[in-house]
Amino acid sequence: MAIDITSRYQRNDTALVTDRKGNPQLAIMNRPPVDQTLRVTDYRWRSNERIDEVAARYYGSESSWWMYAEANPSIMDWTQVPAGQQIMVPRGLA
Repeated sequence: MAIDITSRYQRNDTALVTDRKGNPQLAIMNRPPVDQTLRVTDYRWRSNERIDEVAARYYGSESSWWMYAEANPSIMDWTQVPAGQQIMVPRGLA
């Protein structure tokens, strides 16, 4: 199973596991949490923006939106971000 480079699981390992029926299945394994220091850019959300469009602008990939979600855990619904809300855009590990 190849994990796409834009996937939020790109750094996870895969392993062969047995399902409830005893069949082997390839699965993405959870990573234990680690402390990280991110370099971020502050960004003010604009009216009618979509997270996938902003991700495409900053990362070149609409599917990289999950990086915003991880850096801004207080925002639970990315379809309802109010205009003017300040968010952190991760720029890589420090």
